Amino acid sequence: MFIAPEFVTREQFPNAEGQGFTDLVTVRYAIASLILALVIITYHLRNIQGQAFQAHVMRGYTLAFSVVCVTTLILQVLGKISAVPPTVGTGLIAVLSFVSWRNLAK
Repeated sequence: MFIAPEFVTREQFPNAEGQGFTDLVTVRYAIASLILALVIITYHLRNIQGQAFQAHVMRGYTLAFSVVCVTTLILQVLGKISAVPPTVGTGLIAVLSFVSWRNLAK
């Protein structure tokens, strides 16, 4: 989402002009930075102590990324947005979080 947000926004919203278009591009940057922040936090949480706490954190990540993935998938299917990369990315993180959570729960 950091790569060519103006181009992607113009492709998804061809009729957007002026301040509305600028706001859409800004929202893309904001969402990308939030996703990047979650990835960085996840990376740094890998060394936390206690299996129960780790399982709890991974369950939270599984639920959070699943909600984002399902939301973007529904919007994609309904034709409201074209969001294949975010859907695939959040889906992949949700699956990896689920696998990690299940491995910790054993």
